[in-house]
Amino acid sequence: MYSEIEDTVIQALQKEFGMIYEENEEHIVMEKVRIARHLYEKATDDFRVNQSAQNYNHLIIAMVSLQYWNQKKVRLFSTREDF
Repeated sequence: MYSEIEDTVIQALQKEFGMIYEENEEHIVMEKVRIARHLYEKATDDFRVNQSAQNYNHLIIAMVSLQYWNQKKVRLFSTREDF
């Protein structure tokens, strides 16, 4: 279903941060989305200039990472929690 590089990226993200449906702290997810978006923009710019295999692989990594973090479930702050 996925290419080898996509599988590797997805497995690494899941190993480090869990499945998409598993919650993470909001500040962590928002920071990772920001970083993934920056990586995607850079990879896109690099691929436009030079359509090499390396730049293509970087673009795939950036797209998979951005998709993972955009879909990642966030643990929201609740005022009902006991402190």
